[in-house]
Amino acid sequence: MCTRSEKKNNRRKTVVLLMFGREQRFVVEDVVIIVNSVQVSHVGRGIIVSSGNREQVIRRIINMEDRIASCQRCGAVTRCIRKPSLGKGDLEPDLIMVLESDNQYSRDMNRMIELRNLIKNGLGFERLYHTYMVRCQPKACTLQSSINCYSTRKLLDKEYRCLLSEKTCEGIPIHPDSNSIIACLPYLMEEISILNPNYVVLFGPRVAEYVLKACGFFDTSEINKCYPYQGHMFIPTVDESQFSLLECQKIRKHLN
Repeated sequence: MCTRSEKKNNRRKTVVLLMFGREQRFVVEDVVIIVNSVQVSHVGRGIIVSSGNREQVIRRIINMEDRIASCQRCGAVTRCIRKPSLGKGDLEPDLIMVLESDNQYSRDMNRMIELRNLIKNGLGFERLYHTYMVRCQPKACTLQSSINCYSTRKLLDKEYRCLLSEKTCEGIPIHPDSNSIIACLPYLMEEISILNPNYVVLFGPRVAEYVLKACGFFDTSEINKCYPYQGHMFIPTVDESQFSLLECQKIRKHLN
């Protein structure tokens, strides 16, 4: 559910958005979002869209996220997930960054800001959005595997304590398998279609392989090369932890 109220004062307008039960209040002035006098236009959850299609984009994104939140395609994985990982950033992005899953790297805000700044400075794009190929990070857990046949309920409480051990979850994050990727991939392709970016950067070989195959490119992809599909340029590159200004320079050669 998304509600919006506006108060105009000369050229300044306050926009209040209620998303997932939390009020997000922004001051919009000349297409710049300001919160507590700090510009946050391209950091955090994206609420930055032009007047022409912003309500439609927000409505479609919320609809998709509601379906992701109630998804049961990977029941064995979702039992140990409190909530799925959702995209963040500008809702009219020039470029979308796609990571394999919400891992230790992406949960480090400083590293994600550094990655965004690399894209901004190295490729010259300001409006950015990042998301994930797989929404629920799978974990290796002996306790979970031992009760697979006996329970379908959530195994984490609101404090992320395991209901089996009554301790903080000790599951070890692992790479998602092919079944999880294939089950989740339609959400990513829908998200790209809704946000309609010019460029989509695919971090890591697995993201590149599955996304490019979904676009009809079945041969082994070339790192940092552009692959056009339905008005977007898909760019496979190295893992996000290895991404550097050098990769940006290699990508720019294909953009020019």
